[in-house]
Amino acid sequence: MRRVNGAEILLFARLLYLVPAARQRVFAIDLLDEVEAAASHLRHFGRCHPRFGDGSLMARCLSLSPPPEPIATDPAFLTALVSGCQALLDHYKA
Repeated sequence: MRRVNGAEILLFARLLYLVPAARQRVFAIDLLDEVEAAASHLRHFGRCHPRFGDGSLMARCLSLSPPPEPIATDPAFLTALVSGCQALLDHYKA
């Protein structure tokens, strides 16, 4: 997976925001696995994965049509942001 920047984290949170809080962790892990699969596909075949993109979190998130960014103080958005950050932290620790 390509390095992740702050804009990608917010985009990731916007997608997680669409998912009930109880399912955000599973959704986040699945999405990160798809990004890893895309990165592997790009390395192996020299072209983007047909469904998952170029191995960047940005490409995968944009392909799923995220909603507009909610107000930053929206508790549900903050929960999604924390879920996304925790999933990324766990992913990079593994």
